[in-house]
Formats: sequence, structure tokens, C-alpha cells
Amino acid sequence: MKVITYLINLEGSDQRLASATAQLQQADWAFSRFPAYDGRGKALSEFENYDDAAAQKILGRSLISSELGCYLSHYGCAKKFLETDADYLVVLEDDIQVLPNFKQNLNSLISYLDQHKELEWYVVNLAAKKKKLAKDIVQIDGYTIWHAYYFPIRGVGLVWSRAGAEAFVELGKTMQVPVDIFFQSWLSKNGKGLGVWQPFVQPAGIDSDILGTVATQGIQRKALENRSASHGFKKQKRMWRDRFYAIRNLLS
Repeated sequence: MKVITYLINLEGSDQRLASATAQLQQADWAFSRFPAYDGRGKALSEFENYDDAAAQKILGRSLISSELGCYLSHYGCAKKFLETDADYLVVLEDDIQVLPNFKQNLNSLISYLDQHKELEWYVVNLAAKKKKLAKDIVQIDGYTIWHAYYFPIRGVGLVWSRAGAEAFVELGKTMQVPVDIFFQSWLSKNGKGLGVWQPFVQPAGIDSDILGTVATQGIQRKALENRSASHGFKKQKRMWRDRFYAIRNLLS
């Protein structure tokens, strides 16, 4: 069983890299830096696989360039993973707080999943804020592995199976929504997402350099997103659709 870890880090975000590196070294967890795609300041027309018409239809707004950069970073991690002989991939964003017993918990999680291939999972979310529409699988060493039928939105810590990465690379090539929304909708529909509780990592609470911030850009996010009048309705529609899928999988 071979496990590799990529830490997504934007060029120039040295403080974040230093913080994440120190925490992972303290936890005795090996990783490789994955250079994040810097989408800041790029025109939407520069993104070859972005479908703005689909984004407007689904979200009621355009994606912003930094969201596309974040999407491409996660997509790139999955593609690179598939070029290796590793069995599992851990993807961490650099704005993380590594929680106690990280190595012990992550090793026991992956070991359990490797021994229970009948679960046929795609992605494990390591940073869930809460359990919602979930079904417990097993408790190990003080944490629980569960079917995350309503997949948590936070993507700062993920574990991929090869089957999951292959499906993401195939189905996720065209960008229509932010990557965390893609994960939530996709995994709520197919029921192949898992979670852990308590989480192994959490956001450090600092605005992401990859996504950009209102403070650094000097632009209100609403204006940047070019929201239509239907944005709020489409958001609620999408959330209820994903909950419907989650409930269907939970009850099946």
C-alpha cells in the first residue's frame, strides 16, 4: 500500500508553506509541494475548459478567475496522482491547521479503507465542519468513519482513491462550478464520499491566497462574480437537489 501527499501552495505564499511544513513535519508526515495554479488577474476567456454559460445556468453567476485556479490545482493533483504507482492520495491546502493525532488517525483510516475495498469509495473529507445526512461505518481510535451522503463543502483536506481520481479527471474536465461545489454535488449524487469525525485538519482561518480576497483585490466579491437576479434561487435549488440525492442514498 503506497500513499502520497500533495500540499497545494501558491508561488510566493511562503508564510503559508512554512506554517504547513512545520505542522506536517511536527506530525512526521511526508509530503510534496504541489504548485497551485495562479488564476488571479486572468480573464475568464483564458481558461480553456471553463463553460461560463453553464456556470450562469447552474449558479446564476460567473466563476472568478481565482476559483478556476483553485479548481485546476485540485484537478492537477488528481492527474499527477494517476501518473504514479500510489494507491492513495492525500491532498492538503496550505491554509490548514493540523489537529492532534494526525498521523496515527490518517494511517489507521487508510489502513481500514485498504482492507475494506467493498466500500468502493472515491473521496474522504478530512475537514468536515459537521456531520449532515451521514451514516457511521466504524469507530477507530476515538474517531468515526462515515458515509458522507451530503458531502462536506470544505476541501482543505481530502483522501483520494485511484477510482475516485480517475472519475474526477474524466467527469470534471469542464469547469462549471467551484471545485468544492463540484465535489459536494458529485459525491452527494453518487454516494461515494466518506468523512471522519472529529476532523483531522481544519482551516487556519486566513483568507486563501489561491482564491484571492476582497482586501487584496479591492473589489467586492458580488461585483466580481457578476451575479444574476436568479443567483439566490439557483443556490437554494442546487442545495435541495444535493440533499435529495443524499437522502436517497442514505435510505437505500
